[in-house]
Order: sequence, then C-alpha cells, then structure tokens
Amino acid sequence: MTYPFFLEELYPITLIDKKMFGVDAYYIGDKIMFVLKCNDKHIEDNGIWLATTKDRHEKLKEVLPSLRTIQMYGIKSWLILPEDSDTFEIEARKIATMIKENSDLIGNIPKPKKRKGSK
Repeated sequence: MTYPFFLEELYPITLIDKKMFGVDAYYIGDKIMFVLKCNDKHIEDNGIWLATTKDRHEKLKEVLPSLRTIQMYGIKSWLILPEDSDTFEIEARKIATMIKENSDLIGNIPKPKKRKGSK
C-alpha cells in the first residue's frame, strides 16, 4: 500500500480505489480526489497528486507550499505534493483534513467518456 499513513488519516471516509496507468486513483462517490504514485518510473513525480483546477492552484499553494505541477505527463490542472518534500507528511495530513472537511479546492468530477460511434 502506498502512503498508508495518509489513507489512515482519511478514515472513516469510504474511498473507491481505481487502478489507472500504474497508479492508484481514489474517488469519493463519482468525484476523483487524488492519486497516489510511488514507483521507480519518473520518481520526480512520486507523491500525492491532487485533483483540482488551475483556478484553485493559488489558494492550495498558500495552504500547502510544497505543491507543484506534475512533470511526467504535462498535466497542468492537477498538483502534486512530492514525496521528497521536507514537509511531506505534515502537508499530507493537511490534505487529509481538507478532504475530510469537504474542501472545494480538492476533487473533480471527471468528464464522461465518449462512447465509440457517438458524436
């Protein structure tokens, strides 16, 4: 399990774990909240990826100063708390608290997938 202390901080929230592209994506209901990545590929992006939008970046970085953009995929809307941050565990616990308090800064409802043959 990746970053078990972080998942423990989120108890008793019911999280839905979905495997995506070699990482674990976590949802609350139909809202994607975060991804946990810890593997040997692109180690610079190991950490907690937050599902968010560009208009929320500034506010999130005020609360979580170690956040930065994800490098390997060029994803611009999500932010990452890198595991090599000196304050990783402290800021991870802040993220858990924000999620438990239902912060509107974290989480997105993914766009529906287009079905083949539809316009």
